[in-house]
Amino acid sequence: MGFQCRQFYLKDDQCAMKVSTDSLLFGAWVEIAAAQRLLDLGTGCGILALMLAQRSMLSAHIDAVELDARAAAQAQENVNASPWPKKVTVVQGDVAALELPVTSYDVIVMNPPYFAGHLASPTAARQLARQGHGQVWRTWLACAHDWLSPVGKIAVVAPMTALQQILTCAASLGLCVSRQCQVHSTPSKPAYLVMLELRHESAHSSVVHETMTIRDATGAYTAVFKTLTKDFYLS
Repeated sequence: MGFQCRQFYLKDDQCAMKVSTDSLLFGAWVEIAAAQRLLDLGTGCGILALMLAQRSMLSAHIDAVELDARAAAQAQENVNASPWPKKVTVVQGDVAALELPVTSYDVIVMNPPYFAGHLASPTAARQLARQGHGQVWRTWLACAHDWLSPVGKIAVVAPMTALQQILTCAASLGLCVSRQCQVHSTPSKPAYLVMLELRHESAHSSVVHETMTIRDATGAYTAVFKTLTKDFYLS
């Protein structure tokens, strides 16, 4: 079993965390413009890396990092079967101990363990994928900060409960929010997810605030959601 996007197919049976609406929304939301060097931290089955490959310029390259060996192998399999096997390099390893092929990236997307510091999961693999270990937000943001080009951006997706922790960590590293989107599952429910774009303070200007609702009151996908994800979801 897996997930069929318009231009590529994702197997995810070897990954603790499966393809989700959150990942698809995030991969479509982040702005990449003419970025040439892109980095995906926590790629899982490779979904964000392949979305970036589809959206980016032909000359761009994406490095995709995954700690879990089985997930990294499946990401490589998905990359090999995609239209962009030479555009994405999968790197298996810990974000905190990586030696990457380049030291400066235009866009860094972070899909870290979502529930760091929250309830444990029943299996070790799923717990690692969901919770990570240690100060995951500070560790990943610090690494991303060091790899970020002077005018680049870090894009983060996280539960709303982690927002203040992320903002505190970002500020301590000299990173400012340039764009923020709060995501609601339905109009009647509070935002459960936040997507952020962070930049160096020297590249900071005003903050763009956005909101997104995935489904309307009838349970159907909203027009905004469908428009944003139309290049990936099959109709």
